[in-house]
Amino acid sequence: MKFLPSRTYSLGPVTVSVSTNETVVIFRGKSEVHVKTFRREGHPLKKRHISLVVGSIALVFAVLIMVPSVKTDQLDEDDLEKNKILLSDQTDFTTPAENEKLQIRKHRVQKGETLSHIAKKYGVSTATICGSSNLRSYDLIREGQVLTIPNRDGILYTMKKGNSLTGISKKYRVSLKKIVAQNDLRNPDFVSPGTLLFVPDAKPQNIIMGWMWPTRTRRITCGYGWRRNPFNRAGREFHAGMDIGARYEWIRSARYGKVTYTGWLGGYGKTIVVAHPGGLKTLYAHLSRVIVRRGQYVKQGQNIGRSGNTGRSTGPHLHFEIIKGGRHKNPYSYLKRGRR
Repeated sequence: MKFLPSRTYSLGPVTVSVSTNETVVIFRGKSEVHVKTFRREGHPLKKRHISLVVGSIALVFAVLIMVPSVKTDQLDEDDLEKNKILLSDQTDFTTPAENEKLQIRKHRVQKGETLSHIAKKYGVSTATICGSSNLRSYDLIREGQVLTIPNRDGILYTMKKGNSLTGISKKYRVSLKKIVAQNDLRNPDFVSPGTLLFVPDAKPQNIIMGWMWPTRTRRITCGYGWRRNPFNRAGREFHAGMDIGARYEWIRSARYGKVTYTGWLGGYGKTIVVAHPGGLKTLYAHLSRVIVRRGQYVKQGQNIGRSGNTGRSTGPHLHFEIIKGGRHKNPYSYLKRGRR
């Protein structure tokens, strides 16, 4: 067997002595010297591995030396403070709806305020304000309007004749137990008409955030953009809307708005135009029936007519357009964000 000569390496207070079958590490502290011997059984350490072993040991001790020392008493003091905080009931989890008393605030809309800014100010969702204030749209509030705002998410609901807590629970998909817990009810089995209830985590049922599909059917037969002319295959034309394959079904308003046009519109046949807050308009064409009139305000999702095949059309469908600021927009980019 060939023996390798012993080699010694120093790094500050650390000295490492390496031979064939053992490695000795010496650490010189302030008050005492520490010696540790690592013996190797079996195959002797080969020369090419010595530098690797020495480098690894030296690196470990170098890191230990460079780490600033922490006084034991300081560490104990920090741990005591940490445990004191962790064990305090002040750091326990609490549910706001269970621990915070219900408060109903009134807010008068100021010039330039938006619903989202008001919701952020009071720490509730826009749905909570819409549902509690009976708003018709997420986009429309007026200067001077008074909003009713509870201090947590949910809606305020006034009991009507024939209502029951069970019915309200099913309507808003909130557990009956949760509704009873949030309201001071003497007899949950009988709640008189006119009683104001808070329905936790409920959202308004008559409006949604964003856009609603104008049809139940969502089959697009022709999208927005350039296309081959359906009446002259040799020509091309720009399709400013979206065709939906709805066969004589009810058409609903995609958002809250005001009906500003109804009637025959050349190749578009029977047509409805609804103007919406924010400079938006929607057009519904090739209808077979119109059931709204000019000047009428319509809710989001309200039926306004039936799809059909009037005007310049190759079959029953709905031609739907969205106009913003006088310019046509791709309807699908708006509708794909809708929930219904």
